[in-house]
Amino acid sequence: MKITLISDIHGNLPALEAVLRHAKNQAADQMVLNLGDLTGYGPHPEQVVRWSKNEQVTNILGNYDKKVIRKAYRNTGWQKVNNPDKRAMFTWTYRALSKKSIKYMKTLPETRQLEIAGKHILMTHGSPASISEHLGADTPDKRLAALVEMTDAEIILFGHSHQAFKRKVDNTLFINPGSVGRLDDGDPRASFAVLEIEDDGVEVHFYRVPYDIMSAVNAMRMTGLPEIFAQILRQGLNYADVKSNFNSPSKPDDLEPNGTLTLLTDFGLQDHFVGVMKGVITNIAPQTNIVDISHQVRPQNIHLGGHLLAQALPYFPPGTVHVAVVDPGVGTQRRALAAQIGDHYFVAPDNGLLTPILEHAHETGQVIEIVSLNQSKYWLPDPSTSFHGRDIFAPIAAHLVNGMPLDRLGDRIDNPIMLALPQPSLGDQGWLGEVIMVDVFGNLSTNLRGDLFENNIGEITVILKGKHIRGLIGTFGNAKEGDLIAIIDSSGCLSIAVVNGDASKTLGADIGTPVQVIFSSKIS
Repeated sequence: MKITLISDIHGNLPALEAVLRHAKNQAADQMVLNLGDLTGYGPHPEQVVRWSKNEQVTNILGNYDKKVIRKAYRNTGWQKVNNPDKRAMFTWTYRALSKKSIKYMKTLPETRQLEIAGKHILMTHGSPASISEHLGADTPDKRLAALVEMTDAEIILFGHSHQAFKRKVDNTLFINPGSVGRLDDGDPRASFAVLEIEDDGVEVHFYRVPYDIMSAVNAMRMTGLPEIFAQILRQGLNYADVKSNFNSPSKPDDLEPNGTLTLLTDFGLQDHFVGVMKGVITNIAPQTNIVDISHQVRPQNIHLGGHLLAQALPYFPPGTVHVAVVDPGVGTQRRALAAQIGDHYFVAPDNGLLTPILEHAHETGQVIEIVSLNQSKYWLPDPSTSFHGRDIFAPIAAHLVNGMPLDRLGDRIDNPIMLALPQPSLGDQGWLGEVIMVDVFGNLSTNLRGDLFENNIGEITVILKGKHIRGLIGTFGNAKEGDLIAIIDSSGCLSIAVVNGDASKTLGADIGTPVQVIFSSKIS
C-alpha cells in the first residue's frame, strides 16, 4: 500500500498541485496524510484548505494554522509578534480564509492515531510532546527515544521543521516528509514522501518536485504583502536567511524568467532529439513557451551556433532562457554552463558557443554571472555521455524557467572558454572579411558590417571568388533574376546573393571564403 505524506503546504497551491501530480505518477494518490500547516507564508490559503477537505486526505492542525484561527492568538498573540512583516502575514492569512474554512480548520485535531495495513501510526505536526517541537536530522537519538515512550505507535509522522528525513529508534520509525510549500534549505523545489507498507516491511521514498515557482511568487506579490515573502518562495530560504543574505529582498540584478525558452541546436529535425528535449522541459516546467531559433546549425560548428544565437537575441524579451547545444565535446571534461548575461539566461556547453554574447556584454558593461553546472540533483538521473542536451541542459533550463535561482545550479566561474572570432581587417584598398554563414537560400553572409563602409555606398566593389560586384543594391527587387548582387542584409552585414538563385553554389563559396570590399578609387 502506498501513502502520500505531505506537510507544511503553507498556502502554496502551485507546489501542492505539482506534488499531487507526482504522487499520482507513483500510484500513491489514493491516501494522503497531511501533517499540518495548510496556511501561512503562501498566497493561496483558502484554496489549499478547500483542497484538504477531499475525502482522500486526512489532516491535522499545524502550529501556524493554530495561531491563525484561534481567537486567543488573534486577540493577544499576534501583537506579541515584533516583526511587522510576520504580523502582517498573520493578519492577511486570516482575512483570506472564508468563514467555512476557518470553521473547518477548528475541527482539526493536533494529532491522530491510525491503523493502516496493520501498522499503528501517529500523525503529529511537531512531535508527540508538542505541536511546536522542532525535530530535525540533528535531533539526538536520546530525545527521539524519550518521545517513543509517549506513544505505542510503530510509525511517527511529523512535519514543522521542513527537514525531510527518517530515522528508526527503538523499533519506532520517525518520518518527516519535508515541506511542500515553504522550503528553507536553499532548494525551492517542493518536498514530500511516499510511505509504502507491504507484508515484508516498510519503505519510505523522498521526492523533490519542481514546480512553477514564479506563479507562486507573482501570486504572492498580488497580495500586497512585503516583497520578502515572494523572495522566500523564490529563494527556498526562510525569513531570517533571506534578510541576512540579501541587502534588500530582491537583488537589483536578480533576473526573473518570463516563461519563454529558446532552443538552438545542430541536431536537425529528422531524428527525435529536439522533441525529447522539449519533453524534458515541459515535464519539469509545463508552462514553458518554447521557441525554436534553429536546429540546422552545421554539425559541430560552434562559431555558427554562436553567431545565430547572437543574431536572434535582441528579438526576445528580458527574462528569456536560451538553450544552445552545439557540443562536439559532449562526454568529455568540458564544463556545462548556465549564465545570466545582461537580462537573459543562457544554458550551453563551455566550448566558446557564448563568445559573441559575452563579448558584447563586456563591451557594453552588462551583468555577467556564470555557473558551472555541478549540482547533479537538478539533472536527469544517470546522464548519458552522448546526450547532455536531454540530460543536463534541458532540465537546467526548465528549472530556470520555473524560477530556480542561478546560484543554486552550480559554482560561480569567471573563466569561460572564449573563441577567437573572425574579425574584418582594414587594408590600403579597403576591408577584408570572410563568409560566416550560408543561409537556406544560399546567400553568403559576411562579418563585414555595413557601417564599416556606409560613407562609400555606391563607390565600392565586392570581390569574392574572382567575381567583382560593383556597388550595393538596396533590395532584391531592384535586380534581375540571376544577377549576382551585394546587399546589406537584415542583420546589418554585407551579404552576397544571386537573385532567385544560390550564391554559394554559383560561386563555389562557403563559410571561411575571403571577401574583399575595396573603394572604387583604389581599383587598379
